[in-house]
Amino acid sequence: MEVFLSRFAFIFLIYAVITSGYINEILSCQMQNELKTSKYFRHIIGILLVFVFIMLEGGWSFDDDTNNKAPNNWASGNVMHTILFAFGIYTIFIISSKSKLVPNLIFFGLVLVLYLFNTQRNYYYERKMITEEQNQRIIYICKFIFLCAIIVLMYGFIDYIGYQKQEYGNQFNWSTFILGASKCKHVLRD
Repeated sequence: MEVFLSRFAFIFLIYAVITSGYINEILSCQMQNELKTSKYFRHIIGILLVFVFIMLEGGWSFDDDTNNKAPNNWASGNVMHTILFAFGIYTIFIISSKSKLVPNLIFFGLVLVLYLFNTQRNYYYERKMITEEQNQRIIYICKFIFLCAIIVLMYGFIDYIGYQKQEYGNQFNWSTFILGASKCKHVLRD
């Protein structure tokens, strides 16, 4: 479960990278056009971006026993499992992006806290700075934070579906809602 918590918290790092923006001005005009106009191309790039970051870490595997038999790096990680993890994390990212501001901030705040707690726990535990009992207590706290994050994620997603259906009425489209870029009907001004 500890490994899973680290992997879930990885979404915070992906969010930070993806929201930092595409530096598409350095790409060819055709690539820039695809990034602007093709909702599928943007998502493929997003999944590949997550995949690359996981592979830079050595790749992930569903079977930790097999994974730990040899050191992993970007050239020897489990590609098949890593692409599935990348797809899963990107899906969570997309669901989280379909939320109003407050639930979204709470979700990413919880994911950040989960990442910080779990990473610090790993640091202390590997250096024998905390006991097994303290380690288990922190893992329990991390599991609780994870559960809270999932609840906030689902609430924010469901609430946003209702908001968008009310906003767009009969023009609401699931494909556009899930895969399309957010086009805000009403822009808030100061």
